Amino acid sequence: CPRHLSPHGSILYVMDVSEQCGHTLQEQLELFNSIRPLFTNKPLIIVANKCDVKKITELSEENQKIFADFTAEGILVIETSTLTEEGVMQVKTEACDRLLATRVETKMKGKKVHDVLNRLHLAMPAKRDEKERPAFIPEGALMRRKAMEVDAPKRKLERDLEVELGDDYILDLQKYWDLMNDEEKHDKIPEVWEGHNIADYIDPDIMKKLEYLEKEEELKERAGEYDSDEDSEDEEMQEIRVLAKQIREKKQLLVMESREKNVHGPRMPRTATKVEKKKLEKQMGDLGLEMQGNDNSHYAQQARQSRSVARKRKREPSAPPTSKVRSQSASRPPRDKSGLRDAKMARKAKKIMKNSQKGINRQGKKGEADRHVFDLKPKHLLTGKRKSGTNSRR
Repeated sequence: CPRHLSPHGSILYVMDVSEQCGHTLQEQLELFNSIRPLFTNKPLIIVANKCDVKKITELSEENQKIFADFTAEGILVIETSTLTEEGVMQVKTEACDRLLATRVETKMKGKKVHDVLNRLHLAMPAKRDEKERPAFIPEGALMRRKAMEVDAPKRKLERDLEVELGDDYILDLQKYWDLMNDEEKHDKIPEVWEGHNIADYIDPDIMKKLEYLEKEEELKERAGEYDSDEDSEDEEMQEIRVLAKQIREKKQLLVMESREKNVHGPRMPRTATKVEKKKLEKQMGDLGLEMQGNDNSHYAQQARQSRSVARKRKREPSAPPTSKVRSQSASRPPRDKSGLRDAKMARKAKKIMKNSQKGINRQGKKGEADRHVFDLKPKHLLTGKRKSGTNSRR
C-alpha cells in the first residue's frame, strides 16, 4: 500500500506503454492521479516500461500527450525494458541522485545546519606553480565506473546464445581460453598437457623431416615397391583363389543350414540300427554269405553293448539305516546329507552354514553409502585409568 511507503525513498511509478497488462494508458493515469497525493514532497520518476515492444513516439497523439504533461510538470519520464535492460541503470542512477538531493535540501532547511556551518571552514589551496596535477583514479575504480555506465551493452551469456541459436547451438568453452595465439584455441593438441608444455617436446626440425619422408615415399611408389602381388599371379593361382572362395561360401551355407535345424531332437531314428543290420545281411546274402544264426558275431555284440550302455538301470532303494546290509546298487547320497546321522543333525549343520554365510552376504549387499567401522573397539578409548567425570569422552 502506498501509505506504508518509507518517508526516505524515491517513488517509481511503472506504466505499461504496450498495454499488454490488460489496462489502457488512460486507466493507468487515473490510478496514478488517485494515489498522487501520497507522493507529495518525495522524488518521483515515471518509468515507461516495455519500450522494446512499443516506444512513446509510436503511440497515438492522445497517449503521447499524457507523458508530455508529466514532463511539463517537471516529472522525469524514462523509457525502460526489463528484457533488454535498456534504461534500467539510468532509472537506478536518477532515483539515487534525486533522493540524495532531496535529503540534502531537507537538512539544509533545518535549524541545526546554521550551527554546523559556523564551525566549518572551506580551505582553498593556492597554486604553487603552473604545473597541472590531475586527480589519480585507480584502475579498479575505473573498471567499476565503466560497468555502471548507463545503457552499456550487456555481455551475451551462453544461455542467451542457446536461446538465440536454438538447435544450432553448440557449447564451445575453448573460445574463452586465454592463449597467446587465438588461432590455437581449437587445436587438437593442447598447449599444456598433464602439467607439461607440449612445445618442449616438439622437434624444431619436424617439418623438414616430414618433407624428407614424403619425398622418400614418393620415390618408392614410383619405383613400384608398393605394387601388390595380385597382378603378378598367373591364371592357375587366380583359379585356385576363386575355388577357395566358393568353398568358403559353401561351408558358410552349410553352417547356416545346420543352425536352422532342431538341435534338441534326435539326429537318427531309433530304428536306424535295425535298418542298417538288415541292409548289411541282405548285401552279404547277395554275395553268397549265410548271415542266419550269427548272434555271436562282432557287429551283433557291439549292438548289444551299445544298447545296454544307453539303457538306464533302475536303481534299487537303499536299505534302512538300522540294517547292516546295504545294497550295492544304492545311489550315492547328496553332499548336503552325507556324514549326517539324522534330521536333527542335518538341521544343525544347515544352521551353522547359514550363520557362516551372514558376513559374506552382508558384504555382498554393501554399497558406497554404507558406513564402514574400521575398529569396533578402539584401544585408545577403552584402555587406561578413567578419571572422574561423565561417561561421554568424545
